[in-house]
Amino acid sequence: MGSEVSRYDQVADWYVEFTRSWGSEARTLLPEHLLGQRLLDMACGHGALSRVLARSGAVVTAIDLSSSLLAHATQKESTDRLGICYLCADATTTDWWAGNPFDGVVCNMALMDIDDLDAALSTVSAVLKRGGWFSFSLLHPCFPGGHDGSTEALPSWPPDRGYSSEGWWTTGSDGVRGHVGANHRKLSTYL
Repeated sequence: MGSEVSRYDQVADWYVEFTRSWGSEARTLLPEHLLGQRLLDMACGHGALSRVLARSGAVVTAIDLSSSLLAHATQKESTDRLGICYLCADATTTDWWAGNPFDGVVCNMALMDIDDLDAALSTVSAVLKRGGWFSFSLLHPCFPGGHDGSTEALPSWPPDRGYSSEGWWTTGSDGVRGHVGANHRKLSTYL
C-alpha cells in the first residue's frame, strides 16, 4: 500500500462488525508450538489473529497501515491484555522494525491488499531470523467464493477478465472486496 492512507480506514467500523463472527482458520495452518516464539502479524487489521497467537503463548508484534483498525485492536488489548505490541506501520518497509528478528511471520488474508507485493515480501525476508517461517493466506486466485462459500455476490471475479490478467479489481458488492477491492495476482506471482 505504500505510504498512502489505508483503504480500510474509511470502513474500519463496518469491517470489524462484518467480520465479527468469522473464525480464523489460520491458526490450524501454523506450527503447533508457539510458546515463546517472537511473531510478526503483518497487516493485522483489528488484531483477531494477533490475539489467537498471543493466547497460544507467542510474543506478538502486530503491524497495520490502518490506524482505524488498530484503534479497534488496541481497545481490545486494553480490556483483554495479552501483551501484544501494535504498531501503525507499512508492511512494505522496515522503518518500524527495531532489528530483533522474528521466529515467524503471519499475513492472514492481506497480501492481496498490499499494492507492492515485492516490497512486502522483502520486509518478510528482512525481519525473519535464519530458519524462520512465513505463513500466509489469501483469496483463491482462480475460484471465487464468499466467506460462506457462495459465489453469487462476486460478479466481477478476476478470472472473468482472465486469470492471467493481474491488477486491481472490486466486486461492486456489499462484501469486503466491494468496499476495499483487492489486487488479483496469479498463484505463481505469490510463489
